[in-house]
Amino acid sequence: MSNDVSLDINQKSNPVQTVAPPKEDNNMLRATDKITALYCRLSVEDTKEKDGKDDLSNSIQHQRILLEKYAKDNGFENVIFLADDGYSGTNFERPSWKQVIDMIERDEVETLIVKDLSRLGREYLQVGYYTEIYFPQKGVRFIAVNDGVDSLVASSTDFNPIRNWANELHAKDTSKKVRAIKRMQAERGERYGGKASYGYKKRAADSKEIVPDEETAPIVEYIFKLCAGGKGPNQIARILQNEQILTPAHYYYRKYGKGQAGMDMQRPYGWSSTSVAHILENQTYLGHTHLQKSSTISYKNKTRVDIPESEQIIVKNTHEPLITQELWNIVRDVRSHKRRPPKHMDEPNMFAGLVFCADCGKPMVLYRTEAIKRSQFHLKCYTYGKKGKKYCTPHQIRESDLKQVVLDDLRRVTHFARMKERQFASYINAKNSAELRQEINALQRELDTMQRRSDELTALFKRLYEDNVLGRITNEQFRRLSAGYNAEQKTLEEAIPVKQERLAKLKASATNVEAFIEKAKRFRSIDELTPELLRLFIQRIEIGERAKKYSHSAAQDIRIVYRDIGVVDSNMEKGEQPVHMVTLPQSIDEIVKMLA
Repeated sequence: MSNDVSLDINQKSNPVQTVAPPKEDNNMLRATDKITALYCRLSVEDTKEKDGKDDLSNSIQHQRILLEKYAKDNGFENVIFLADDGYSGTNFERPSWKQVIDMIERDEVETLIVKDLSRLGREYLQVGYYTEIYFPQKGVRFIAVNDGVDSLVASSTDFNPIRNWANELHAKDTSKKVRAIKRMQAERGERYGGKASYGYKKRAADSKEIVPDEETAPIVEYIFKLCAGGKGPNQIARILQNEQILTPAHYYYRKYGKGQAGMDMQRPYGWSSTSVAHILENQTYLGHTHLQKSSTISYKNKTRVDIPESEQIIVKNTHEPLITQELWNIVRDVRSHKRRPPKHMDEPNMFAGLVFCADCGKPMVLYRTEAIKRSQFHLKCYTYGKKGKKYCTPHQIRESDLKQVVLDDLRRVTHFARMKERQFASYINAKNSAELRQEINALQRELDTMQRRSDELTALFKRLYEDNVLGRITNEQFRRLSAGYNAEQKTLEEAIPVKQERLAKLKASATNVEAFIEKAKRFRSIDELTPELLRLFIQRIEIGERAKKYSHSAAQDIRIVYRDIGVVDSNMEKGEQPVHMVTLPQSIDEIVKMLA
């Protein structure tokens, strides 16, 4: 009697479905009725020879022919065939293999036959457990045809540990080669394939090249603009849901007929904040290919872990972007200062992360509650609010007043930039060159002082150590003094690189008046101060204390620092040059030469 089951040899990456023989009423089979299981396994790597050509000798079809001939020649009956095609030998979570184990647990298998030990697996300990412990305990005869292994012949298993170890080394070596190949592909900007990111589609079904999807690309830009306008992922998700925009999973399902695990078919518009956040963090939309973001722990452990950011690969300008770098930067700035608005206030704080106390340097906090009118919402110094008047003063300003001040100044500066480009550029270059030079000099002096102190501490510690060795000071004195020196040295070691990085950025920076003028031209009429405009033009706002405390009518200094050009004072319109600006250098290169 034969229970052999047919196999579609062209089926890839799917387990071969089999039918087990019928069970007796007592759920046990007589020994003569037990199954002879012919098991095959094939991974993608197993199909390649050293020269890269297909190795047909390892194919599922070849393994089946070999095993069926062996079973027939040696009188094995009740044969069934099971195969896992496209599964690694280090992974024992294979569908057909788990079916074999289930049948063994039901005491339905008398003999298990494989082509060789590597078809059973390539994990040294796991394969050893099955062949040395599990199969003997369950009374299953195990045969590996090409390795000459038969558990009924004790001497045939003597070299099993060495074979298993060699098979695992092969798996380890293959894994290293695959990882190296994938990294080289990533460095060339080659996508691994699979689904294109939401907003894109494949140029062709079998292509790895992606192009904008005319249906979803505008939605991606819409999401970024909502965020630039101050909306958080939760708010954006609610907006998309209210506008009945299909989620990425449902859009893909309706367009290509392919679903994904965990997809809620009852909520086609059920956007989540996580999905929105992933879109806002995806550099694919800048036209870049971001690869090697995650990997498995090892060739044995397939759990995926994040790769450190420094080791990830970003290849720029590999496809058409959906958003501008400018919009991306604004979103990054908004997200870095994200704050959930109070439940009673749906509108987020547009000034979050932009407004600071001019005296203590801490952020200004927006106070708005249901108990006060909207016109009374105000910003107050964080230090004053937390520690009181001993540490700082309120620096209070109403939100509506600040919006009007910023709007008026933004109109003034952008109007001048549009109408008198050359005069504007000349003024900004001269002013910022002087400010930059002053800041570079001050920072260099700080660095020199810190470096000298670091050298002094090194010399002091050396002298202290010698005094201790020579007995001039006790061990207790050495420990106490050295602890203080070490603490100061550690502080300096942490601070010096930060200062050096800041100095390097200052020397490499220069005002970009042209970029500011181009932005100003895009907004010829600014009727309202929006969060997007605020982030686009303004880098920082500093609020001074009023000339007369607690007076709403007293003068108050407000310093607005614009992106690309810095502070713009009232001298600009008068055509005055900043003080000491008569013969200043016009470029950063000239500044660096003067400092050298």
